[in-house]
Amino acid sequence: MAATTVAMLLLGGLLGCASAPLPPKELISARESYARARAGAAAELAAADLEGAGEALERAERAFAAGRELAEARDLAYLAGRRAQLADALGRTAAAERQRGAALQAYAEVQLALRRKGAPPTDAAEPPEPGKPTQPPKAPARARTPERSLTRAPERSLTILDGR
Repeated sequence: MAATTVAMLLLGGLLGCASAPLPPKELISARESYARARAGAAAELAAADLEGAGEALERAERAFAAGRELAEARDLAYLAGRRAQLADALGRTAAAERQRGAALQAYAEVQLALRRKGAPPTDAAEPPEPGKPTQPPKAPARARTPERSLTRAPERSLTILDGR
């Protein structure tokens, strides 16, 4: 009976040593972020950023596989995940800019066709040229109301006398 117990303990110890450690959650998250970015617009429109994210993920994978300090592998994985998220965001932004450019081009073509027909334009304002930033409309200036001016206390300076 004692021999069976010892055998079970040895077998349990060997199984515990044989199992590979689970990757940290940061590494799992970085893998998912990289896969998402690679499947999205970043593969085409932000290839350099995606490549940097892939290299960062490889460094994190190597650190984890080499059994280096877990904190280092977690830090590298965290950075790789953020780089993958950045590449994904840059890819989506570039895709949106492409769509915006195509929409502005279509708008300009419709306006030109209407002018050729002699019809009034659909909009009094001209669309901005593609590639030029647009300015958001300015907020109207606030009028000073009596209530507002009364709530502000006038600034006063204090003189401190120390008795000298």
